Amino acid sequence: MMKTIDNDHRKRQLLKRFHMLLNRARIDEDGKREILASYGVEHSSEMDCAGLADVCSKLAVAMTPRASEADRWRKRVMAAVFGYCQAMDYEADVNRVKAIACRAAGATNFNRIPLDRLRSLYNAFMQRVKDIEKVGRMADTPQDGGGFLYVMFPDGRKEIPGRINR
Repeated sequence: MMKTIDNDHRKRQLLKRFHMLLNRARIDEDGKREILASYGVEHSSEMDCAGLADVCSKLAVAMTPRASEADRWRKRVMAAVFGYCQAMDYEADVNRVKAIACRAAGATNFNRIPLDRLRSLYNAFMQRVKDIEKVGRMADTPQDGGGFLYVMFPDGRKEIPGRINR
């Protein structure tokens, strides 16, 4: 009997939250009907607690675009770090990838890394992967012997190391 009371109380709380989120998001009656139809019900009171919690969390994320943008960047960073680990022939799982990203960001918690830092981490790891791939391609392709390295000085003159320039 106690569990039923707790479920009823929880459902009432979730219904209040659902309607509050609808008002904050300025979703009209048609939008509300579409949301409810996607859950196979006509009225919000027909939904169970799990469905209400799900729709409330989705509405909350949709209302905070900065948070959903940060989630997208977190996924991108994880993919970039996975790519980096793969390029380095390093076996990594999700926890190791998060640890690498935290260490690179100087953070203690992956979910606390700010959005700007996530962007820079993503770009840094993607650039490292490109560099590793480029070096690998250069090492795999035979050189024709016609190329040489030169040093360019601030005054515009070029010198080939080991060669006497006149």
